Amino acid sequence: MAFRFSEAIDPEEVRKAFAEHGFAHIAGVLPPENAKRIHKGLLEQTPWNLVFNQDSKHFDMSEEQLRTLQKQDLSRLQKAIFAQAEQGFQYSYHNYPIHDAVRDGQNEGHVLHTFYEWLNSDEFLQFARAATGFDDIGFVDAQATRYSPGQFLCAHDDILEGKNRRAAYIFNFTPSWRVDWGGYLQLLDDNGNVRVGLPPTFNALNIIKIPQRHNVSFVTPFASGIRLSVSGWFRYGDPD
Repeated sequence: MAFRFSEAIDPEEVRKAFAEHGFAHIAGVLPPENAKRIHKGLLEQTPWNLVFNQDSKHFDMSEEQLRTLQKQDLSRLQKAIFAQAEQGFQYSYHNYPIHDAVRDGQNEGHVLHTFYEWLNSDEFLQFARAATGFDDIGFVDAQATRYSPGQFLCAHDDILEGKNRRAAYIFNFTPSWRVDWGGYLQLLDDNGNVRVGLPPTFNALNIIKIPQRHNVSFVTPFASGIRLSVSGWFRYGDPD
């Protein structure tokens, strides 16, 4: 099954929204069978890492590593994650680094790798350039993310020296979600007010102009769903 856009996508309308509002929201971006295929792959075929930050250093912990921790160790880890979030930048969610896995030849044949190849096809890159107005976009990186209760991503602007990012994107693959569960993509103004709050609507694509402060709000302890997405950046320059 080849990946493709829904026939209803109009890049010019996306570009107008992106230019005027600093983001574009595209509902029904993929044919339903494409979106369901990715959702199944995220649920059933993906090895996840817990990722978080400590003193500006990124950490990945595999599912195997997490299983070796005792209950008290997990409790201490959670407290340390929250302690850093109290005063500074922090994140806590599960990810699968698609870009890195493809580069390193891991998990060949995974559906997310096929999707990643499409994201770097002429069809998608032409769309990315047309939708954002950045004609120098040359490649797309990608990670899969899974937010469960208690997980979050603190406010940031996506600027990182040497990464050559033009815009951020998020494909959502969460079949159902309640507003009370949190997990919203929130775009913030200069005073910290929530300018726009975007739920993780199934089969929707959000494109965000950067730099722009945004976060993923805390997923509540009573959330019974899992927030699933594929996200990354439209970038220029050398992929390596």
